Formats: sequence, C-alpha cells, structure tokens
Amino acid sequence: MRLVAQPSVSARKEGIEECAVLVEKMLQEIGAKTKMLRLEGAAPLVYGEIKSTKSNKTVLFYNHYDVQPEEPLALWKSPPFKPEIRDGVIYGRGAADDKGELVSRLKLIESYMKVNGEPPCNVKFCFEGEEEVGSVHLHDYVSKNHDLFKADGVFWEFGETDLEGRPYMSLGMKGMIYLELIVKSLGADQHSSYAAVLPSASWRMVRLLNTIKDADERILIPGWYDAVENLTDEELELINQYVFDEKEYLASHAAEAFVAGLSGDQVKKALVQRPTANIAGIWAGYMGPGSKTVLPMEIHCKMDFRLVPQQDPDDLMKKLHAHLEKNGFGDVEVKVESMEPAARTNSKDPLVKAAMRAGQEIYGKKPNVEVSAAGTGPLYIFTRGYGASAISIGVSSSDCGMHAPNEKLRLDYLQKGMLWVGQSIEYFVS
Repeated sequence: MRLVAQPSVSARKEGIEECAVLVEKMLQEIGAKTKMLRLEGAAPLVYGEIKSTKSNKTVLFYNHYDVQPEEPLALWKSPPFKPEIRDGVIYGRGAADDKGELVSRLKLIESYMKVNGEPPCNVKFCFEGEEEVGSVHLHDYVSKNHDLFKADGVFWEFGETDLEGRPYMSLGMKGMIYLELIVKSLGADQHSSYAAVLPSASWRMVRLLNTIKDADERILIPGWYDAVENLTDEELELINQYVFDEKEYLASHAAEAFVAGLSGDQVKKALVQRPTANIAGIWAGYMGPGSKTVLPMEIHCKMDFRLVPQQDPDDLMKKLHAHLEKNGFGDVEVKVESMEPAARTNSKDPLVKAAMRAGQEIYGKKPNVEVSAAGTGPLYIFTRGYGASAISIGVSSSDCGMHAPNEKLRLDYLQKGMLWVGQSIEYFVS
C-alpha cells in the first residue's frame, strides 16, 4: 500500500524519481545492498543484491515500479493512488501490475532473512521504471553493468492464478517490432472536390496495408516466416494440456469468433507461435463532429508485429523495406519506435521443473503452463545475454484488472503466490 500510494506513471514521467527512491529504501529495509543506476534521459534502475552461503546459484527478480495512467478516473470506486483494502482485496493503480508482484518478492526474501538469516541462494533485484513505455533503456542499463545481472534463473515480473485456484506459469514472451507508417501526398489539406485529380494519401495507405496481410491473417512480406520453427513435441504436449476455455475467452474479449476460423488447439498454438501484423492506430484528415469535406495531405498508421523465437527484428525490417520498395511504396516514411526479439525457456529446464513441482505442492493443482505469453517484454536481455532460464509466476489473479480502473490484488493469492515462488527457488537450488 505504501508503494501503490506513490504515483509513478511513466507515460507522463510523473513520480518516477520519488518512486525509485522509495523502492531502493524498501530494498535496504530487507537487508539488500543497493545501487541506483542512472542514464541520461532514463528512469532510474534500482538494483539490489543479497548474498547467501547456502548455494552458489543466483536468482534474479525482474519487476518494474512504473504503472499505467489511471484514466478514466470516473470509473474508479476509490482514488487510484490512495489504496484501500476491501473484503481482503487491495485496490489501487499498480496493486497487481507490478507493485504487488514487486513487493511479494521483497517480503519473501525478508522472511528468509528473518527466519534463516539469509536466502537459500544469492538473490538479485532488477527494478526498472520504464516497462510500461517499452523498457527503452533496459538493454543499455544491463550492457553497461553486465556483471551485476548475471544469474542462473530469472523470475519475470508477473504471474497469475485463475478463479478456480489453478496457478499459471509462462515460459517465454513474443518479440515485437513497433513502428509508424506515414504516407504524404500533398503539401497541405485540400478541398475534397479535388480528389478527382489530386492524389489521396489515405487510399494509398489502404493499398499499402493490403500488401502486408491477407484475409486469412497471413503476412505477405516475402521471407517473413523463414525463421519460424515448428513447435517441439514437448511444447505441443504442453499446449495440449493447457486449460483453455474458448467460450470464456471470446466472451471476456467481447468477440463472436476467432480469426480465420481458428478453434481448439489452433487457437492455443496461434497465441504461442503465430507472428502477427496488427494495426494499432490509424488517423488522417478530419475526425471531429459533423462533416468536413477534406482531402488529407497525409495519413499515419501505427503497427505492431509480434515475433516468435528465431525471428530477427533487424532482418525483418530489411524485408519490410524491400517489400515496400518492390510494391511502389519505397518513399513511405517508416519510423521504428521499438524492437525486441522473442525469448523462451525450454520446458525441460530445471527451473521449469522446480516451479511445476512447487506449484503442484502449494496449490494442490498442476500448474497451467503457457509455452509463451502472447505479449512482449525484454525477457531476451537475460535469456540471451546470460543464458539464464526464466519463468513467469506470481501472485495476481486472472481478474486483477491490470491497466484498468479498480485494479486489485487478492491478499490470499498474494500469500500463496509468495509460497510458490519460495518453494520453486528451494527446489531449483537444491
């Protein structure tokens, strides 16, 4: 509640410095040696470390102290930065994503310090303040302080339990290219009557986008799928065992059907291994009330391309530029905002086995293992840079409302999730 009460909205750069100072203080309170790492123009990265004599292995906790904007304020039942406990649930912005998860790691290690005098292995903490805006400086922080972040296993920022009490674990994340396309056709907006003789940027963008993906959701850029590998037998088995309710999934997203006629295991495989080309936003001309007959001078389109392991963002960008050139769109401006490769831990990895064993023991139910999350994060920095295994397990509930009004954290899930993480470490280092 102390941490949630400190605003830290990275999109507005609000309260970031103050929150970083608070996080460092909380690390010091549990006995960690800390460093406040800084780069010009970046949010501080808070680093902490606690040594152990019990094991030579090291685990690293990655979390973030920044949060999403709290709007729309009218939908909150209590102020987002004045956390409240109601019926065993903490409400507030960041209660789940990611301050609740961050604090769960701190309190777990604090319990070891109070009871045993040390954790079961060496522990490192990497708490950044820019995850919600793309972790744009994390790679630089890690590369400039390479030895600090060496670890054998990484516990990633999030994790959840469904409403039936079944724990979820993720073994990886998709990569992403996020970019903006800008088509310009005129020096200024014109009267729409001139569309009879003057070029339309909007129609040109429509034609460009139609060269990128077809109606069956297949990306048409030559070579886009060249590096995509088949799922292994072990991964297919995990996907087969993964509990997934199609009707509930569609209902929770207010959708009537999946794209391209997908169903059953096809849906689960697509979330894990299908690259995507998504239009995140598109705008041009007049969008206010009433009418304005205008021929826009330019049009903007933001896109995100989700990537799977072995796909190289730099290589794919070359393929995209070649595709645009070949189809007569070589003059279109392409602004790349961020690029991250995918990362995935092998399902046979000792850390995965340890977490599965611990999850079964703590919850009395076999963990639901997700071969890869459909979303993206900078997991690759640790898996590729250090060869560390990484998993996502945690303390949130599937209905926690992250990024939404009335974000919440159940206290019973907080306690059980901490036990799961702790027992996973015990089995991993033993």
